[in-house]
Amino acid sequence: MTVANGKVRRLSLLALCIGAIAVTAQEQNRPPNAKGTSDVRPLLERMAGTWNVTQRMWSGPSAGPTDLPAAVAQRRVLGGTILEEEMELAPGAKGDAFTRIAYFDYNAVNRQYEYFSIDTRAPQMMHESSCEIPRDNQMNNGPISLCGGMFVAPTWGSAKNAAFRYRLMVDQVSENQQAVRLYLTPVSSEMADEFLAFEYMYTRRP
Repeated sequence: MTVANGKVRRLSLLALCIGAIAVTAQEQNRPPNAKGTSDVRPLLERMAGTWNVTQRMWSGPSAGPTDLPAAVAQRRVLGGTILEEEMELAPGAKGDAFTRIAYFDYNAVNRQYEYFSIDTRAPQMMHESSCEIPRDNQMNNGPISLCGGMFVAPTWGSAKNAAFRYRLMVDQVSENQQAVRLYLTPVSSEMADEFLAFEYMYTRRP
């Protein structure tokens, strides 16, 4: 074997290794069950589109729901891996204008779903990630639970500067509907039970 032939063989082997690494990385970045089959679409793709949104909130564990003004959400998938959502007051709805921006993805590095949002009605960045490593089939079966950190509400009912831990539950899309629910746990020895605080019920527009 000549020196030149040896170099060519080593370069060819290096190219094959780089190609294998690239394919492996591409596979790892696919969400669970994103096999590209026609009968199973990834959750992010099913969430894309224009949605009517009804909003409700609860001020505490024993409080009844309060209806908030209707909203509309525009969702699109970026690069096949990230869902971007912009929610605003629905046309003709009575209420103060607002904008809520959210991003939802699956992080293949730590095998967790991630959710980020910020809302002009309470401008604090909120970030949640999977409360536990999701099963391989969870992309298409059952709700996804995401745990966050803490935030402080300047006013919550009669309380001032109320601190909460928070958790988000993202349901699967079913019959052109989807629910996203925010649960709060007060950081207080007097009332420490988790309760449903916000519910966004999405209905796909025709």
